[in-house]
Amino acid sequence: MNWDTIASVATAIGVCIAAWQIRDSKKLAQTSFEDGLDQQYRNLAMDIPVDALIGKPVDDESGKLREIIYNYLDLCNEQIYLRKIKRISKNRWKDWNIGIKDNLSKPAFKVVWDEIKKTAPDTFTAIESLEKNKFEIDPAHCKNDCA
Repeated sequence: MNWDTIASVATAIGVCIAAWQIRDSKKLAQTSFEDGLDQQYRNLAMDIPVDALIGKPVDDESGKLREIIYNYLDLCNEQIYLRKIKRISKNRWKDWNIGIKDNLSKPAFKVVWDEIKKTAPDTFTAIESLEKNKFEIDPAHCKNDCA
C-alpha cells in the first residue's frame, strides 16, 4: 500500500467520524429543544388543579385556571407549528398529539377551548385544524389547511 492510498483511507474514515459526530450533535440539540418545550408544559401543569387534570369539574371564580389553560393552548399551537416545520421529532409529536387530544376532552380545558373557538376563532388555527382532522394527522406531512 502506498502513502496516497493510506491518506485516502484515513481521510475517508475522518469524514465518516465527523459526519457521525454532526448527526449525533444535531440529535442531541433537537432532544434538548424538545425537552425545553416539555418543561414549559410541566411548569404550566404545576399550576393547574389536579381535579382539572384528571377531568373533574373545577370552580374557577378567580379566572386563574382560565389564564393557565389559555397559555397551555398557546404552547400547543406552537408545538403543532414546530412539528409542521419539522423541528419536532415524530416520536415526540406522537406523545404530544395524544396529550393535546386528551387534555382538550377534559371539562376545564374544553370550556376554555370552546370559548376561544367561539369568540376568537382564528387565535389557535393549528389546534383547530388538528381537532378538525380528529387528531389523526401529522403536521409535518400536511399541505395547506391540515395543521
